[in-house]
Amino acid sequence: MPTVSVCTDAFRITAEAMARTYGFPGFQYASIPHPVASLSAEGIAQRVEEMLPRLLEILGVEE
Repeated sequence: MPTVSVCTDAFRITAEAMARTYGFPGFQYASIPHPVASLSAEGIAQRVEEMLPRLLEILGVEE
């Protein structure tokens, strides 16, 4: 099942280092602005809507 890894921008360097360490340099993932823990349900929905094009791109879905 295709998936997309998502992390906040505060963890981009770590995500890229982990990808290199495990042999996947250039691994595609989506990042969103940090933090998310304090967002309301509406705020999370808005972030998801904003990043949807990137998620679809990573999955190879053409609009």
